Amino acid sequence: MRLPKLQSLCFVSWWDIVGQINEPMRKLTPQRCKTVGWLQRVEKDYIVIATSIYEGEGDDPTIDGCAIPIGCIESVKKLKG
Repeated sequence: MRLPKLQSLCFVSWWDIVGQINEPMRKLTPQRCKTVGWLQRVEKDYIVIATSIYEGEGDDPTIDGCAIPIGCIESVKKLKG
């Protein structure tokens, strides 16, 4: 999978892991998820997407975001913006 450059605004389509307690087994399935944010970090096993970035935090900014396992990702598309 080719990923956009870091700091690119992206649309990520991925499968979220779901856990349930005391539910029929047939109801337990992963959930498709869509996330829009800036690609912050790419590691061997996961990427980090920031949905909000707080200014004035120096070299290690505070973010709202998701760490998404590579194996859960369907697609990552760069958005114009």
